[in-house]
Amino acid sequence: MSDWCDAEEVPLPIPAQVPAGEEVEFNRTGLYLTLSRAGRRQRTQVIQYRNLPDATRAILTVVDWPAPTIRMVWVAWDPDRMSLEYTSGTVLATAEAVPRKGDARAIATDEMLGCFTGPPTSYWPHRDVEVRVGGLWRPGKLRSLFHGPGGRAAAWVTTSLYEPEWGTWVTFRRMYHWNPEAIRPAQTNLGRADGRPDKM
Repeated sequence: MSDWCDAEEVPLPIPAQVPAGEEVEFNRTGLYLTLSRAGRRQRTQVIQYRNLPDATRAILTVVDWPAPTIRMVWVAWDPDRMSLEYTSGTVLATAEAVPRKGDARAIATDEMLGCFTGPPTSYWPHRDVEVRVGGLWRPGKLRSLFHGPGGRAAAWVTTSLYEPEWGTWVTFRRMYHWNPEAIRPAQTNLGRADGRPDKM
């Protein structure tokens, strides 16, 4: 998606002001939309979305160019022109709805606090990995490892999972228990002569 076309606006009524917090999709799900507008990329919060009678979907969001304009617009959802990311760890992807044995295990909010007392090992901007989710290996990007006592560690990973509702791959931010049997270097990172993955 390096040559995105600009998002197309949809002629739906624009609210006079941003809806109340409990009605804003971002506040419930942390859903971000990245689109192209006036030839530039923008990452913006999803305020609302609705399905239209013609089987398309429209997303209400805020755009801030061309400068100095900042306004809400409805844009036509098009997976070839834009991408989505869920930043809330509580929103389950379809592939996560039925966990399988051997899947990477997400960390609950109050778990493994001892891993976050020191500086992490960062993989800037990321290291390509595969994460076992829903019984299958899925593409992901390892951002950091947070080390705790007893050799335990937490891995901050962004995982790409196919979402039938949106008809495309969607990015999910996850904090997983570090487990080399559930998170491994991507096949493109395999570099040993014996075919085994490099150590992380």
